[in-house]
Amino acid sequence: MDYQIILDGFQGPLDLLLHLIEKDEIDIYNIPIATITEKYLEYLQTIQMLNLDGVGDFLVMAATLMQIKAKMLLPQLSETGLEEGTAEDEEDPRWELVCKLIEYKKIKEAAASLQVIEAKQLQVYTRTAGEFPDQQYALVDESLKKLSVWELMEAFKAVMDSMEVAHLKSAIPKPEISIKQRMAEILQLVEAEKQISFKSVFSNVTTKIDLITCFLAVLELIRLRKLEVYQANVFDDIIIKATYND
Repeated sequence: MDYQIILDGFQGPLDLLLHLIEKDEIDIYNIPIATITEKYLEYLQTIQMLNLDGVGDFLVMAATLMQIKAKMLLPQLSETGLEEGTAEDEEDPRWELVCKLIEYKKIKEAAASLQVIEAKQLQVYTRTAGEFPDQQYALVDESLKKLSVWELMEAFKAVMDSMEVAHLKSAIPKPEISIKQRMAEILQLVEAEKQISFKSVFSNVTTKIDLITCFLAVLELIRLRKLEVYQANVFDDIIIKATYND
């Protein structure tokens, strides 16, 4: 792949952990470390396969989670070291991670608030001698939900899991189709159909490398603000639409 993918929304391991916690409505002060570690490692497999920028940080966090998990499995000793102590004898191994997550959550919520203010400001226009800008493509159905990179990764993993193993292991065709080519094909398809389902992007995939290339192409088009991705309700089909900019 001769095209490097750098995602604005791909913010790192803390963002992934916060997504997992919020998705399962987990108490951030009482994280079930074994469950979260298992789910985190599932995402890590997909991240490594996609070879996205900053994967090393995710590996470090995986090691940290495993270390915390190991500490929590060990019996905690009292000051004498002769018997098991209470939770007061030693600090909870999760506490440092919890503090980082809380701080990250505050920053993320502040950034989201600023984005809301910016979006409202962009809808305000002062009177000029000319006509107002054309808004027909700027308005978005409020019933549709914009998706995060983690939710897209979940959908991608579901597509992979639904395909037969033999199908994914088939020989890579020559010549390979690059991410740039896939981007052009997907953009052309979306502009022609106005909107398509996420699954339809992979309808003509024949190999595992094609599957990855298609997904990276979609992510890059979203980053470049050429595509928007929405979902009306949880578990509904994901919708891909073209973004129209003046």
